Amino acid sequence: MRAKKHQYVATVKRRELGAELRRIRERAGYLAANMAFILNWSHSSISRLENGLLKARDERVAHYLARAKATTDEFNRLVALDRYPDDGYLARPHPAGFPDGLLVVTMLDTESASFTSFAPRDIPRHLHIEPHIRTVLKKLGYEDGPALDAAVQDRLTRQPSTMREHGPFTFYVPETALLADLAVTHEQLVHLSILSSLPRCHIRLVPAGASMADLCTGFTLYRHDEHPPVLHLQLPTASLFLENAQDIAYYESQLERLAELALSRRETREWFTRKLADIERRLEHDRALIPSCDDAPTEARA
Repeated sequence: MRAKKHQYVATVKRRELGAELRRIRERAGYLAANMAFILNWSHSSISRLENGLLKARDERVAHYLARAKATTDEFNRLVALDRYPDDGYLARPHPAGFPDGLLVVTMLDTESASFTSFAPRDIPRHLHIEPHIRTVLKKLGYEDGPALDAAVQDRLTRQPSTMREHGPFTFYVPETALLADLAVTHEQLVHLSILSSLPRCHIRLVPAGASMADLCTGFTLYRHDEHPPVLHLQLPTASLFLENAQDIAYYESQLERLAELALSRRETREWFTRKLADIERRLEHDRALIPSCDDAPTEARA
């Protein structure tokens, strides 16, 4: 009886490396078939390598990079990544509070069949609107000006679509994150209300009194039909990606706790409606207190 052929598991490190190789090949203007011819490899080897499904033999990645015209920095960085062990832990630095620019995050956001996200003190980053992003970046040290405008636009551009296929995409939103500036909160709630009506977008409110003090770091659990689950743990200036079964199991148990504590999708939509009505009354009251030009004394207008 023939032994069953072992299927190589595409770790997040291998998938990141493969995505980088594909990017460099495409920048050089080569099709996968061209690359296979140049390297004298099979077309399937190129495809599997670029999709993280093939563990390259020693120096194979270096050979690929050299023929694909990688820069010296790319060559050194990706050869080092190739040699880094697949131990279920991958760390990546990023600007404070801004993991969106990481290739791994973009890859997971756009390719995963489904994911579940929770931020203990903020709205999950996938749901941010422009005024909220601006407020968050100001708290991180950005000042009004071109740099802030560029950072806001960059975040908006990188946000994954919650209307794509597959799903569901589940977001646990803490009530305490919706107690900021009334005008900003109003716009954010309108956005959340619209998204919560989409069949693949599951938004659930975590009440302010919920006991989740031990969960002090935001995380997203990604699932894909062809790859093992990946947990993105978002720290202030770095991200950690976990794949070991015991780590995944721990965060799955935390998501079970959240599911028990959070309002249902229907209850969340009803809460949004009530909150919006309350904010609109308060905003209308505040506007009524502001004197108009017509109300100014005659002497002041003269």
